[in-house]
Amino acid sequence: MNDPLKQWIRPELWLETVYHLPAPDVPIKLNQNESAWDWPLPIKKAIGEKIAELPWNRYPSQTTEALREKLAGVLGQRAGQLVLANGSNEILQAIATLTLSPGDTLCTLEPSFAVYPLLAKWRGARMDNSVLGEDFRLDVGDLISRSSKAKLTILCNPNSPTGTLLTLEVITQIAGAASGLVIVDEAYVQYSGVSALPLLDDYPNLVIARTFSKAFALAGFRLGYGVMGEALAEQLSKALLPFNLDAPTAVAAGILLDHQDWVDDRTAEIVAEREWLLGRRNTIAGAEAL
Repeated sequence: MNDPLKQWIRPELWLETVYHLPAPDVPIKLNQNESAWDWPLPIKKAIGEKIAELPWNRYPSQTTEALREKLAGVLGQRAGQLVLANGSNEILQAIATLTLSPGDTLCTLEPSFAVYPLLAKWRGARMDNSVLGEDFRLDVGDLISRSSKAKLTILCNPNSPTGTLLTLEVITQIAGAASGLVIVDEAYVQYSGVSALPLLDDYPNLVIARTFSKAFALAGFRLGYGVMGEALAEQLSKALLPFNLDAPTAVAAGILLDHQDWVDDRTAEIVAEREWLLGRRNTIAGAEAL
């Protein structure tokens, strides 16, 4: 028997499975790239007290605007360049909504973050991927060629799941040659030290997407943001639902920004462990750290 729901739902989404990753109850959990550490209890209590003082009956405009101003100062950018969202995925989804029409092309790396092809599918766009080599190295010429014809290019840098890192020189070439917007998804930027933020003033088609879920250990609160030219930020805000970011999340992030030293210490420890692991892997016959 045919499911009556099928007549109301677009065919490409009907065939899609729900995005889901299991969350097993185990001592060490790696499958979602979360921080290995939760925030210290005294800081969490301070956040809770501040949230309790908020007027819960009011929309969060003032609170979220205060976070935007503070975050802009930390980044050395203008507040008008920032768009806050319910996770960086919402930034990506809003840009896809803003730019992609049926038949347009989204370019990215392959393999890369599984959400990117979903964005294309939801908008009726097609994918044109630049496939990484057997050693996960980038074919720069191929990527530039494909992105030059794409309406939207998304580059995870460093790339998930391969760790491939694009240099600023390569990003500059892509942004200069691309016919559409170029998003650099910097979810893991703290672990690479390579950010495209310095390129924003020279490339109006460039967007930097970031998240508080990884190095900032705030995956449970859902906060991401995009940094771009002010004119583009104004247009992108049209593709977001009103009051998309809640006040408790904005309060939590504002307080955590005052504890950058904690983030830096945890990040340094992860990087040191990574280098140790890569060194150990090179001692295994047949295995090579790239």
